[in-house]
Amino acid sequence: MIDSKPILMQSVGEMQITIYTDGACDHHAENRPGGWAAILRATDEHGKALKETVISGGAENTTNNQMELTAVIEGLKKLLSPSRVTIVTDSRYVIDIASEQKRKRKNAALWNAFSAASADHHIQWRYIEGHSGHLFNERCDKLAVAEKNRLVRNGDTGDRNSMPHADIQIYLSTAYSRKRKSSAYSAVVVSRQVSADKSGILPGKTELECVLVGALACLRELPADQSVTVFTAQEYLSKGMTQWLPGWNARGWKTKTGEPVKYKSHWQALWQACQQRRVAFAFVKARDDEPNFTRGKSHCVELLNSAG
Repeated sequence: MIDSKPILMQSVGEMQITIYTDGACDHHAENRPGGWAAILRATDEHGKALKETVISGGAENTTNNQMELTAVIEGLKKLLSPSRVTIVTDSRYVIDIASEQKRKRKNAALWNAFSAASADHHIQWRYIEGHSGHLFNERCDKLAVAEKNRLVRNGDTGDRNSMPHADIQIYLSTAYSRKRKSSAYSAVVVSRQVSADKSGILPGKTELECVLVGALACLRELPADQSVTVFTAQEYLSKGMTQWLPGWNARGWKTKTGEPVKYKSHWQALWQACQQRRVAFAFVKARDDEPNFTRGKSHCVELLNSAG
């Protein structure tokens, strides 16, 4: 049976140490719940497992890069003596900066923690493509996603049962394909227990722009005399419409730092559409239990897979 205690290097020549790491968070936005995981394995010269340590955790407000780096730091902290260690990760961000191929521009506190944790060790880096079927990478991914989902469930601010009743509910999903460099949206529009789908694919567009286009496409087709709640998994849309937009308008469509607001024409069109209707926007974190989101997300993936 594999020992799950922290790994103590007693003889570098007899033991090979490998740390597999992964992080999970929304790639398209900052300050979201995230998770990390690391699996430390000690093997003999023949590859036989001698010890294994599995650790994981998460943070309420974080980024994907922060979770990837945290997994490495926490893994290194489990080594109780100076070691020769191979770190296997699917994060180019971590490898490129840790091996000094690129300069660090953000996350100074975490990089300082990495420097302290790695100081006594000789590290070899190994990159592996994420979701490529590698056993330990997949295990880390599942653990990190589970930590992220735990935080999402505990902090869910999108309680659909607590929302005021609306004549029409829109469940808006989006997805992005790096391979095709395209985004897709799919909206399930529910009215009086009757649902309909509206969807589209936007070549060369970001997922953030896509969610604005999708919301606008739905609202423009709805009657002006009915109330509407738009449920979205993109906090960018909900915060933009409920918090940021009045400030942008007052500053002449500039951000607080004086930069031009991205997708200005979309935001203005959405604002106009909302003036003609009674519209509420609800950000929903935990959405796996909502069939309309599941249906919409699946449709987005189908659209992207079928795109030429």
